[in-house]
Amino acid sequence: MKKSKLAYAIWPWGLKNESQMIQGMEDIKAVGFRYFESVATAVDLFKGRAREFKALCDDRQVHAVSFYFWNKGNPEADARTVQEALDFLAENGIGSITIQASGKQGGATPDELKAELKSLERIGKVCKPYGIKPCLHPHANTKVMYEHEVDFMMKHTDPDEVFFGPDTAHLAVGRCDPVAIFDRYADRIRFVHLKDVKKNKAAVGDGGAAQGFEVYSSFLELGEGEVDLPAIFKILERVDYAGTLTVELDSSRVGNKESAAMNMAYLKAHGF
Repeated sequence: MKKSKLAYAIWPWGLKNESQMIQGMEDIKAVGFRYFESVATAVDLFKGRAREFKALCDDRQVHAVSFYFWNKGNPEADARTVQEALDFLAENGIGSITIQASGKQGGATPDELKAELKSLERIGKVCKPYGIKPCLHPHANTKVMYEHEVDFMMKHTDPDEVFFGPDTAHLAVGRCDPVAIFDRYADRIRFVHLKDVKKNKAAVGDGGAAQGFEVYSSFLELGEGEVDLPAIFKILERVDYAGTLTVELDSSRVGNKESAAMNMAYLKAHGF
């Protein structure tokens, strides 16, 4: 696991223009991160300019490792959104992407789970020729939030086409045991989101209509909540996980750069 790349999600710096992305890249580099994840909006921002995006990253010596996509409940359209981004992703050396199920509060019906399954299956098939691994990302207030929903998706997807990208805090607010879920699916994990949260914290979104996905203020810097992160690190070490560990914090209480520094300090204190 100590071979893992440490990355930081830079979408909280803003998604309206390139300068916000550049600021995020420069801030995370200043505190020690060399890799980042952004979201599908950023792919649209650089549409038709893959080489320009690569040059921007090369100039700052901070590189993308993933982009985050969110389904909208239409399997054909969801797969097409990913497919249209694949050339950009491949040209920038992206090896995995994060896939969030479509939104819903209160849990998915069996038919809704089957529709999400179709989306994942189609995304897996369009990504495979590119060697890009789509990683299912359980997320609060979506159709893959609770343990039985996670289990359904993992049971019914091809492990050679659909992978797992768990988030330590979103599993907790979905009333899952993050340690148990990481342990159960350790061999399918190809991407990880790290953040912290207090136990029994409600998953209340704070809006986010402008970017198309919810933003939460209840998540915390690593070590500030009650997720058993050291136990998760041990599981990843046991399976010799060499994928990316990406710290993500929707909303910082102290400033994005300051939170990034706090998170890097935590990771260094735990041997990274």
